[in-house]
Amino acid sequence: MTTEPASDPLELRHAATDRAMIVVVPERRMLAIDGLGDPRAADFVFASQTLRIAAELLRVRVAREYGLERRVGALECAWWTHPEPPSADLAVAFADRSTWHWQQMIEIPSEATDDDVAATIDETRARAGRPAPLLRLIRFAEGLSAQILHVGGPANAYRSVQALYDEVARAGLRPHGHLHEIRTADYEKVPTQRARSILRLPIER
Repeated sequence: MTTEPASDPLELRHAATDRAMIVVVPERRMLAIDGLGDPRAADFVFASQTLRIAAELLRVRVAREYGLERRVGALECAWWTHPEPPSADLAVAFADRSTWHWQQMIEIPSEATDDDVAATIDETRARAGRPAPLLRLIRFAEGLSAQILHVGGPANAYRSVQALYDEVARAGLRPHGHLHEIRTADYEKVPTQRARSILRLPIER
């Protein structure tokens, strides 16, 4: 494991498959949708689509209002279950996420004000014809974390989860929060063999 913490924004989007690296993640503003169940279930896929739509609307708003072109961020997801299994058993439990809670997220550009975000949430709600929005604004903080790269889709993600927890245990560190997935090459948009996700785990020494 790389034990010297990295905090550069570019470093936070890099990881290796064969070893974990330590990063320090600042608090970020995110658009979020909460749910329950497998990542291939219809509710999860619908939430992913809704977040992509909202993020694109916000990108257009930032470009129009401030003359700034920003890329839409990667979809992210925090995962947890109750009761939480011991760390040694968590990867096996992660293989079946049908009863796991999730919070899907996408990062908000720093230039967007909270009013911009509120308007985007309402526009997304109106376009979907919903009386209340699915989306909400959150502030997501992780701090000191370990992360590893997963290659492939959801079906075999538990293997990378196992590798991450094993590395954390070997380094004498303790998990301290929800398992977090960042889809750097989205498995819904690319062939499974090309899909890439960073798996991140908040830790404490």
